[in-house]
Amino acid sequence: MPAGLGRRLVAYAVDCAVLFGGLLVLQAILYPLNPIVRTLRDDGAVSGGNLHLWVFATATVPFLVYFVSAVASRRQSTVGMALLRMRVEMVDGSRVSLPRALLRSTVLLVPFEVNHVLMFHFAPPTGEAPSAAFWIGIAAVWVLIGVFLVSVLVSPRRQSLHDRVAGTVVMGPSR
Repeated sequence: MPAGLGRRLVAYAVDCAVLFGGLLVLQAILYPLNPIVRTLRDDGAVSGGNLHLWVFATATVPFLVYFVSAVASRRQSTVGMALLRMRVEMVDGSRVSLPRALLRSTVLLVPFEVNHVLMFHFAPPTGEAPSAAFWIGIAAVWVLIGVFLVSVLVSPRRQSLHDRVAGTVVMGPSR
């Protein structure tokens, strides 16, 4: 039976906690190599592009690897999904291939990355008020997240947008 929205949200919250912990460890390890830290130590200005590149390389890519490797694994689930006895499979019941896991995970992270683009490229300088366009962008991110959530509720297979695109379904525990 396909997993419901509540169960999926709890699993995602667990995954976010796991990812945040991993992100803290990774950033601590990479701290001596972080070019942004060096620039700030030298009283230089950090561009939004440089900050975005660092976050993309050290957060978005590792998050993508986490989701892809978990979904394409024999377990077919992330840590959060495994704790709640869920797994991702193709709509025909077969295992998710690596390319499909990559597609699913990439679409899953679209709101995350759109938010980064807004924050690093369109946020106002410190002390200035955000523009209307910036707030419209932030609202668009939340609308996109809403589309992901509502799609689970209206889909007969309880598929979110990223599941529909990849042809996958999240299955809950058997009764």
